[in-house]
Amino acid sequence: MAALDLPYQEVEEILESILLNKKLFQAQSRKGPVFVFLSHPSSLEILQSRYIRSKSLLEATAEGLPTMEEMEKSIERQNLSTDSDAETIKGLEEKIVAQKRVLQITHIEGRKKPIEELIKKFEAEIEKIKHKNDNLIYLTVEKKAEEEAFLYLVWAGIYNISGEKYWDTFKDFEDETDLALRASILQGFANFNVGTSLTTVRYLARHNLWRIRYAAALKIGGSLFSRELNDLTTDQLSLLYWSNYYQSIYEMMPDDQPPDEVIKDDQALDSFMEQYFKRREKERKEGRVNKSSDGKRGKLSPWENGQELIITPAHPEYMNMPYSEERVKTQEGTSEVEVISPNSRRARNRAGIRSRG
Repeated sequence: MAALDLPYQEVEEILESILLNKKLFQAQSRKGPVFVFLSHPSSLEILQSRYIRSKSLLEATAEGLPTMEEMEKSIERQNLSTDSDAETIKGLEEKIVAQKRVLQITHIEGRKKPIEELIKKFEAEIEKIKHKNDNLIYLTVEKKAEEEAFLYLVWAGIYNISGEKYWDTFKDFEDETDLALRASILQGFANFNVGTSLTTVRYLARHNLWRIRYAAALKIGGSLFSRELNDLTTDQLSLLYWSNYYQSIYEMMPDDQPPDEVIKDDQALDSFMEQYFKRREKERKEGRVNKSSDGKRGKLSPWENGQELIITPAHPEYMNMPYSEERVKTQEGTSEVEVISPNSRRARNRAGIRSRG
């Protein structure tokens, strides 16, 4: 897949939308265009939408609407959904998996596009089959509850240009008589609520326009977003995650760091880093084996060759030494352990003093 390359102005607009959690949207009403801000609801508003959903579930059940499970059984009894549908979906899914494997090993850009289009075609066919009975599934307890919860999130996420809620209350939104405006905003918010694509977020994370802000925030501890840390949007959290990912790559040793063209290619970079971490893990395991074989018993032994060793607290085996005579203070004030070999002259002299005593 070709590396993303967005115009500078578009990068600015996407970054502003993520950082401020606001996107300018032109809705269509009966009277003409209406400009609003789309915003991801706060954590509290999302929690309140769950209350709306739970309340709606109870009300819909009391009204006698069927559950999703009951409706699916009814569809089966009426032969509205056949076994052939399931077999067709399974076959299409297998074709998608196969084409994605081909895409991974295809490096010529001209050959990638037809494969990507074929995958999209198979996915569209699956969706068409799945949605064949949508009109019936829509008349269920769960669908009614999900719709009301979503409508609440739409109301919570629409602001006028002054920065205030476009509709003062949820009821005002429900009572909106301009159906064209309502439909336009519903569609706009649904697209916005999906969030920024992963490819775009990764592109932003390595773009200089963002990296300079991210680096400055790391140094001075400034805030990057309009929201507090405990209420960040999915896009904001995703941008932070990938910024940290690329920062760690830029800080790698020059001999280990992937080339710039690899860093710009998401799939190539992921493959490179996977191999890099496997190689590092292998080196660590081999290092542990070598260390263990050098020590014969896996621990540092001070008794070999009749030598005396001074081991400082920084040594990894400091707490596991099999023999230590005494702790002493150096002139610098750091603690050390004096380890005396039992065959050394000092050990024999001390043994003689103890026996005479």
